[in-house]
Amino acid sequence: MKLLKQDKGENYAEVKVENEDDLWHLEDLIGHGDMVSAVTQRTKLDGREKKTLKLTVEAEKAELEGDRLRVTGEMKGEYQDVEIGYHTLNITPGTEFEVSSDFTKEEWKRLHDLEDRESYEVVFALIESGSVEFFKVRESGVEEISSVTENVPGKMYESEGPEKFRKKAADAIEKAASKDVNAVVLAGPGFEKDRVNDLLSEETDSRIMVQDTSLTGRRGLQEAINRGALERVVERSRVSDESKAVNEFLERLRDDDRVEYGDATRKAAETGAVDKLILTVEARRENPDLVEEVEQKGGDVEVVHTDHELGERLENFGGRAALLRYDI
Repeated sequence: MKLLKQDKGENYAEVKVENEDDLWHLEDLIGHGDMVSAVTQRTKLDGREKKTLKLTVEAEKAELEGDRLRVTGEMKGEYQDVEIGYHTLNITPGTEFEVSSDFTKEEWKRLHDLEDRESYEVVFALIESGSVEFFKVRESGVEEISSVTENVPGKMYESEGPEKFRKKAADAIEKAASKDVNAVVLAGPGFEKDRVNDLLSEETDSRIMVQDTSLTGRRGLQEAINRGALERVVERSRVSDESKAVNEFLERLRDDDRVEYGDATRKAAETGAVDKLILTVEARRENPDLVEEVEQKGGDVEVVHTDHELGERLENFGGRAALLRYDI
């Protein structure tokens, strides 16, 4: 994403969308009541031809639909030969648009972070005997994409069973690596992932990273991310940043060291004790005054999504956690 223009005093930004990950973030950032303007085409009142114009709507909802972000709201301003009422702007990669919003400090920071980040796509293959689960990790989230299974019970494991499975697994990994991905991470317990890795071509091997984990499935994926696998193939990622923040909260909670969560975060914010507020997207929407209070008193805000395990764990603490400067 590129910030073409910005005016924090006027709460205005002009943005160019570069990829689908940008759209996912913008769905979070564009809120009810924001003014959004973009060049679009509309059918004239006579219904016979279209005209190109720059249209402004007061957003009521922003929804991601495939490769486009649909921003719907009431048209603002006067336009000749265009039907009044509600319109939808379709924002896609390559679109330049303007937005006026009461951006918080955290939201301005997020816009600048998006400008600095590169889009990425990493495939994780969680491997154990007879099973591989594939996950695609992008800035916009985690998606389970496919799996390979092969029954290798009893004595068969000593004959053709494991080799048949490993060949199927290797073929699937070769296919995953041939697509437009940054890397493929082979993870899981034991040595099965290494045996599968031995069957990969030299060309594919250059894009492979192996990571030991004690688990497979989604929990194994989170373990691999926690151990730095994603960070090593992508210098900076949204899932890694969010996981670090929640992990720090959980570690401090375990040590009973300067943390609060749930409703207690509000009292901590009022006293100015919050060094970092960590909250889910839903909790941020429900508690804008809490975010504002923390920022006004010099605290940082980290917004966490619930599409990965640690985001789900944060939900169990009321969706809000605070790392404190001092005990209260």
